[in-house]
Amino acid sequence: MELAVLMFSSDDNATAQRIGVTVTEWQRWKYGDEPVPRWLWLLLRYERDRERMGPWRGFKADGDRIISPWGDSMQFDEWTQLREYRRAAQLANDQADMIERLMAERDFYRENCHRQARFGLMLNRIFR
Repeated sequence: MELAVLMFSSDDNATAQRIGVTVTEWQRWKYGDEPVPRWLWLLLRYERDRERMGPWRGFKADGDRIISPWGDSMQFDEWTQLREYRRAAQLANDQADMIERLMAERDFYRENCHRQARFGLMLNRIFR
């Protein structure tokens, strides 16, 4: 059943050319006249599984590295440190938020100090 779903295609010529066989050979396999070779079944299954990878599509494994489609890579040993990387990123975001909040408070108090100073100077002039 799974193979039947994999083998249905609208363009037999393109499929035969893609896998490097004749159209007649492809159609014999497709219509069940001859058993499908294991290599073809594995190829079609691999392609189906690759399509189902979703956001992981395009990633490759090379030795102990995972390589993204954009060229970034990560060693297998780094995988165990992902929790710490995420924690460090969260701490950096929290620190940036705190700095913004402190700057807003500083500006508020600075403005209030200037107002109070002006008010105090004004009172000094009035009561002199």
